[in-house]
Parts: sequence; C-alpha cells; structure tokens
Amino acid sequence: MNVDNNTDWRKLWLQQRNHFKATIYNNKFIPQKPFGRQARFLIYPSEEAFYGGQAGGGKSSALLMSALQYVEEKHIPEGHDKLKYNALIIRRTLEDLDMPNAIMDRAKQWLLPKEDEGLLVWKDQKKRFIFNSGATLTFRYLSHNKHLNSYQGAELQFVGFDELTQFPENQYNYLHSRLRKLEDSDIPIRMRGASNPGGIGHDWVKKRFVDDNAKLPFIPSAYTDNKYLNQTEYSKQLDKLDELTRLQLKYGDWNAVLKSGLLVSRNQLNNAVISYQNTYNTWQPSFCTIGIDPASTGSDKFAMSCLVYFNNGNIVLVDLDSTPSAYPEELLRNFIIRNSHWRPYIINFEQEPGSDSAYALKHWQTILRDLVKKYGITVKNTQTSHSKYNRARPTANMIRQNRLFFDDRINSEKLRSLFNQYVYVHPDKEVMKEYPSPDELDSLGYAFMEIQKVIRL
Repeated sequence: MNVDNNTDWRKLWLQQRNHFKATIYNNKFIPQKPFGRQARFLIYPSEEAFYGGQAGGGKSSALLMSALQYVEEKHIPEGHDKLKYNALIIRRTLEDLDMPNAIMDRAKQWLLPKEDEGLLVWKDQKKRFIFNSGATLTFRYLSHNKHLNSYQGAELQFVGFDELTQFPENQYNYLHSRLRKLEDSDIPIRMRGASNPGGIGHDWVKKRFVDDNAKLPFIPSAYTDNKYLNQTEYSKQLDKLDELTRLQLKYGDWNAVLKSGLLVSRNQLNNAVISYQNTYNTWQPSFCTIGIDPASTGSDKFAMSCLVYFNNGNIVLVDLDSTPSAYPEELLRNFIIRNSHWRPYIINFEQEPGSDSAYALKHWQTILRDLVKKYGITVKNTQTSHSKYNRARPTANMIRQNRLFFDDRINSEKLRSLFNQYVYVHPDKEVMKEYPSPDELDSLGYAFMEIQKVIRL
C-alpha cells in the first residue's frame, strides 16, 4: 500500500520529530543525514515497512540508518547495564554482501572510524559490529533455505532485507518470526525491506506491499530525491539499460513485464485465453490429463495443471492451481474432484532424481487411492529430462499454432504467473536464477507429455 500520498506527513512528523532527532539526526553512528523519503521510511510507525522502486533512491543507506537507530547507550533500559538490541541485515549471496559500496561496505565506511574512537568493535569473521552499549549489528547472506537453521534460536529486534525481491517469501516470513520485544524497553521490533522491482521475489513483494489492496506500508524511492547523487549522470546511465530493466530501475515500474520471450510472446498468450461459454462448450472432449510439479525446495510451489484434448485437435488448459505449502494433499484431492467431470485418465508427477522417488509415488498412490478407484485414474511419474526451457517448448509451439488455449475462468493471478513463466523461461541456468522457479509451467508440461503419447502432435 503506497502510503506516500495518503499519509498526513506533517502530522506524523510533528509526532515523531523529537524521537527522530534523538535516534537518527543526532545519532553519532549515522554520519549521513536522511533526505525526504528516507525520513518518511524512518519515521513510519509500523512493524513492517518497505522502501523501494527506482534505483539510486538511497535504499541501502535508509536501511542501514534504520538498523542503527537504537544502538546508542541512551537506549539502555533503567536498571540494566547493557542493551540487548540485535539488528540483522541480509543479502542474498556472499558476493552481494562483499560488493564494494554495498550495504556492509557502507557500514564499514560509517562505523570503522568509531572503532578508532573506542565506541565499538568490528568482528570480521562474524561480520558483526558490537557497540559499547551492548547492541549488535550483524550482516549475513541467505542463499538457501538450509541457512535458516542458523537462525532457529535467534532473538532479534530488527531485520532488514537489502534487495528484498531477490528472496522467496518463506525466508522473509521465517526471519520475521525471530523478532522479539525487549523487556523493560520501548524499542520497537521492526521488519524492513528495500528493493527495486524485478527478481525472484517480485510478485510476492508487489502483492504484500505495493499493490493498491496491499495491507502493509510501501514508501516509493526515487533517484531524483537523492541529494547525494549526480542525478543527471545517473539518469543517462539508466537510459542505457534494456527497456524492461529501464522501466523497473529508472521509473520504479512494478507493472513492467517482458513483452516477449524466446518461446512465445505475451500477445500470443493473451490471445489464447478463451471462454467456455462463448467458445468451446460445444467442443467434444476426447481425454484429459493432470500434470504435477511437486515442490522440491522451500521456495518452489506444488503446481497442478488439468489439460483437455478435444476431438477437433485443440487443447485447453481448463484448470491451474499451486501452493507453497509443504502439505498439498488436500489441495490436490480437491483439484481432482472439481475436474472429475472432464474424466482425467492419468495423473503424471514429475519424478525428481534420487532414491526417494519410488517412495513419493507410493505416497501419492496411497493418498489418492479412493479417487483412483472412483474415477479410474492412473497415477504415475516421469523422470525429469532436459531443461525447464526444453520442457516448455512443445506447449509453446502449440500456442503459436493456435491449438493450445487457456480457460478464462482460471484464477487470474495463477494465469498471470504462468504467462510470466512462459516469457522469462530461458535455456541459461544463470539467467533463470533471476526468476522464480516456473512450477506452473512445468506442471503443464507434464500434463502435455501424456497427451503427446496418445496423439501425434
């Protein structure tokens, strides 16, 4: 929810002014004075807040200021010797963390001179500043879900995600659960994020903070507000970017999308959306398949597609669903039941490499035993082969030939996610690291494999 235009900032400033001056403006560990929108981000009184949009808007500095807000001795509660305030700032990879002039490097520029004054200690191995007050500021990276285990016993008062759209939502939510309010202290617990549009977490960040119906505060950043930046030269550099990246970074456009991918264009996808009532309710269905892409990692989704082949040679994706839940059994059962009128004859699971695949198949055969018997369905799996890009090529070919269509009754968010995956799927694994796993697209591919085995396409 963009709070920039619907907040009485003058009233809020009058309420927060003295506190802001004490914790930010006169904070000896914050040498840079915040400009307008940075200040709005810093004074906004909520547990969660997100600052982002245009590149060059001072996001990393704002996040660092926020983390340092309560590290001074004056915040030690009465009757206590030390402050237990612990702040954590996260980047996606070690390389991101160590980048020159990135947030940890900037923290060193601000704080290491204070070590010479005897006001703090820097522990390089732990990437941690320990202040004389007892407060700490730690920098970590979070590349995989397995890294979450190291935070299991953590008690934090501040968590800041730098470039939040590079993270899956489950990692953000887990660290949010590590926040703890200090006893005998008025220091608030805070969850803060900063980022540009784009990246694997773009959709969930946009939905959580940016969309009009989002419930959590979003303060847009703009390079034109940054008084520490040569704005004219910076603008020229942003103009050298490709169209999509320029829209995202120069203009902070959260709705900018790739118009065309290597396999199919967005226009072709949009033109393939059809109405059951007006288009295909008279077509005669021949057979139906369901494809499943089970979640293999914590950031993946369990995705399912229901495809129907008609006697006129056309194919329609009649239903699509997905969930990040680790327990999708009930959702799959409901998916099968609501599509039972199409008489699906086979459910094809993606078979992940490894010894657990046989166990996984038996698990699903057991879970679905009553439905298998009732509807005469076969449950099988197919070993993964080729890349996700190559698995998407056959269905993309059918779209270009005007033979594969999408029912307009499919949940619009799920369909938009599928279309995005068609456009960004790429044969280069390094490129794919910038995007969410195309789970819905993969489930469609596994449903289509079974149609291919019956009909020569």
